[in-house]
Amino acid sequence: MSTSATLSPSGIPGLDDVLQGGLRQGHLYFIEGPPGTGKTTFGLQFLLEGLRRGERCLLISLAERPEEVAVIAASHGWSIDGLEVRDLVNPHEVHSTALFDLSETALDDRVQAALAEIDSLRPQRLVLDTLAALRIYSDHPSIFRRHVEHFRSKAVELGTTLLVTDEASGSPELHPRSLAWGIIRMEQRVSDYGPSRRWLWLPKLRGQAYVGGYHDMRIETGGLRVFPRLEIGRSTAPPARNDLVSSGNASLDTLLGGGLERGTSVGLIGPPGCGKSTLASRFALAAVERGERVVFYAFDESLATLRKRALSQDLEIDSALASQRLKLRQINPGQAAPGELARELAEEVDRHQTQLIVIDSLNGYFQAMPNDPMLNLQVHDLLSYLSAHGALTLLTLAHPSPLNRQQGLPVDLSYLTDTVIVQRYFEAYGTIRYALSVMKKRYGDHERTIREYKIGPGGIDVGEPLTEFRGVLTGVPEYLGEHQPLL
Repeated sequence: MSTSATLSPSGIPGLDDVLQGGLRQGHLYFIEGPPGTGKTTFGLQFLLEGLRRGERCLLISLAERPEEVAVIAASHGWSIDGLEVRDLVNPHEVHSTALFDLSETALDDRVQAALAEIDSLRPQRLVLDTLAALRIYSDHPSIFRRHVEHFRSKAVELGTTLLVTDEASGSPELHPRSLAWGIIRMEQRVSDYGPSRRWLWLPKLRGQAYVGGYHDMRIETGGLRVFPRLEIGRSTAPPARNDLVSSGNASLDTLLGGGLERGTSVGLIGPPGCGKSTLASRFALAAVERGERVVFYAFDESLATLRKRALSQDLEIDSALASQRLKLRQINPGQAAPGELARELAEEVDRHQTQLIVIDSLNGYFQAMPNDPMLNLQVHDLLSYLSAHGALTLLTLAHPSPLNRQQGLPVDLSYLTDTVIVQRYFEAYGTIRYALSVMKKRYGDHERTIREYKIGPGGIDVGEPLTEFRGVLTGVPEYLGEHQPLL
């Protein structure tokens, strides 16, 4: 036996993080999924990674001819020069067998032909694509299993890492999964709008730890890319929460008890048009002025609109962009997978030491996870990961108002965030005004007052507490004091 503890890197970005190293040499793995999920692309990527490492690699194709394999590779910008491709589609390459001769003799001929090619080349990496093409030759599970055992035994004998693609359909008896050292399952779901969503997971993997659960996946020019699910338990310990982050506005900092704690998450909640994005921008630009790196994710408006609004309020966004300490990212929720977004955010704090992240808005982020029953847990894990790395995360969330049809909040913001800042409209003296309050602050003290604020040049101007009003948060307050001008 030539089985080895050595792991072969897959060549698929992100997958080795899921596998925590790669695939063990000298073993059989099933790559399962319906047609169109990327099984052949997976196999090619694995083989081409082997070629880059100077290994002998063999593709035995039972579904596509070599010229078709070359077309698939070319669509990703790959060359298969140096890759050994053996075509068992052509009936003339297997003796005494017609292409559609459904007999055990035909199956045995094809298996023996494949084993002969393996013995001749002795590859270090081997992909058999696809097992479904052999299954049509057998109605006897025991005989079919014996043929698959031949491939596994050969892989063990030669120390070959063997991937077998399979559609995982039909009779369970004709799927000898128990022979596999590991199974990687690929799936896709077509939504009512936008591109299909793809993911993979591992029903089985012997002999090594791996990241369980579903992992979002994308097929793009260049091949597959996997976005591993965040593992909170493997992140660093939370930093001490004694570093207050200033907004750059003295009155706002007073309301917040001196500022916001680094390594926490903050929810900015209010109806549309009340200044949530402006408030988040104020914190972002103050961080840039201190020399920190900030990333602003815009889901609801274009970057041009965001910049135009900031300039109208005399916020120095252009100089912040020029310093490269502020990064603006526009996200199309219909195109982004939640795992992809989470992984990008994680890389911001892991690789770039980003200290402040703005997600504007959480409503838009949720559009990337339609009909997902685990929304709260996914976002909670993401925020926990960012907090554990010392980042301050601000999330805006639109509250139901006459301007939208939202009947209720899509998420429990109190559960997700450490601090909740509430912005409201209220009516006074025949005009619409804005009120600001801190409803929750898990770490440190804060004012319990409600302050008026207005948006103008310089961003947000925060006034004195509205001590002589009652019912401000209802939107229709009652004035109890003497008539005095507001902001």
